[in-house]
Amino acid sequence: MLKTAGAAAITGVSGCLSGQNRPKGVTLAPPDNYKNLKEADLPYPVYGEKLPEVTVPGVVSDRPVTTTDFVGERHLLLTFVYTRCEGICLNLGQNLVQVQARAAEAGFTDDIALGAITFDPEHDTPERLKSWGAERGFDYDLGNCYLMRPKSERRARAVVEDTFGEAYKHEEGAKMPFLHTGLIFLVNDEGVVERAYAGDPPKPTTVIEDVEALVGV
Repeated sequence: MLKTAGAAAITGVSGCLSGQNRPKGVTLAPPDNYKNLKEADLPYPVYGEKLPEVTVPGVVSDRPVTTTDFVGERHLLLTFVYTRCEGICLNLGQNLVQVQARAAEAGFTDDIALGAITFDPEHDTPERLKSWGAERGFDYDLGNCYLMRPKSERRARAVVEDTFGEAYKHEEGAKMPFLHTGLIFLVNDEGVVERAYAGDPPKPTTVIEDVEALVGV
């Protein structure tokens, strides 16, 4: 957990661009901290790396969602939350909500998918997770929002921490019972990570600018 928190400081300016050479399969220019990203032993995929393939039950359309479902069709903005969180998760969710709203306004709804995976499935029932999304402002009628819930605590740990590198720690009895990294991935329609925002959530304007650059708006 401490290792991941330290690594988050390296990736905190992921929205800034530089003129360094791009890895194969990416559209956005590298972030200013790309040299540090390459040298750091980070537990999650960063710029130019493939997003892992994982299948998780969905709660919006009541069907499994696989991360590679979007390859060849849509870019993906993916994060990890739990509904009892009154801190960082609100900002993580707001980034996705504002990107969805901007996409609808600018006419690129079909080009971007918004995904969030809970790591608290015992508490976050499908109904509660869907209500949480609606309260945040997700428009399910647009058809590009995917809220996902692993079937067990063990599966949540395997997906969220072991596969995607979103470290979290359970604190029994706390009002907000999880401490976690706070990751958002921006993944292109080839399944390659263009941005890994970690630590303090980025400003929605930063993420929107990156999404628009990726879409070509």
